[in-house]
Amino acid sequence: MNFSWAFIFDTTGYVVKALPLTLFLTIFPVTAGLVLGFLLALLKMYRVPVANRLVSIYVSFFRSIPLLVLLFLAFYGIPKLINFTFYGGERVWGSIDMNKNVTAVGTLTLYSSAFLCEIVRGALNSVDMRQMEAAHALGMTKRQAYFRIIIPQAIIVALPNYFNFFLALLKGTSVVFTISVVDIMAAAKLQAEYGYRYIEAYTLVGFFYIILSIGFSQIFTRIEKNAKLHMGLAE
Repeated sequence: MNFSWAFIFDTTGYVVKALPLTLFLTIFPVTAGLVLGFLLALLKMYRVPVANRLVSIYVSFFRSIPLLVLLFLAFYGIPKLINFTFYGGERVWGSIDMNKNVTAVGTLTLYSSAFLCEIVRGALNSVDMRQMEAAHALGMTKRQAYFRIIIPQAIIVALPNYFNFFLALLKGTSVVFTISVVDIMAAAKLQAEYGYRYIEAYTLVGFFYIILSIGFSQIFTRIEKNAKLHMGLAE
């Protein structure tokens, strides 16, 4: 079977229609995950009793299990947990009752928060805490010192790792098709099944991931340079 450029052209429209969902499945989790990850990082850094241990377990859990397995656990496991907890094990809820997109977004957000927690914690720990003492000597409160001195420097340290995680999650969203979420991977795969044009479909979706990754990389490079320039750290 020859390579079909006609299939590529016909399928491109379907993939483009699924592009907004792929972007949402990336941008929302890394944004919400950053907020949650920041809070988790503070709990770990300040060793809040009990909470510190729970956060460590949470982070280890989500960092240790592959994203695909987490999706399956959420999509197929939550209905069973609901049935067991509220209906005495009787089958009332099933995976068919789960909102696929919400399940994907929720799983990706929790998954992201675990990784971003460690990125944020590492960035905050990289800042010399003696600067906090200097800030206090200048009359700053702890809150002022954090927001004016510590956090801005931590952001510079965290940006490269944060952007790398963003790109990794962008490609990682390709597994959501396994729970019937129609992202760009699923859109291409569904079209391929009509004429068994899998090579063409995966070539097309691979091209989309390359374009997205290069585009976001350029944006991130510009953001990082501007952040360093603002902090007076530009090379």
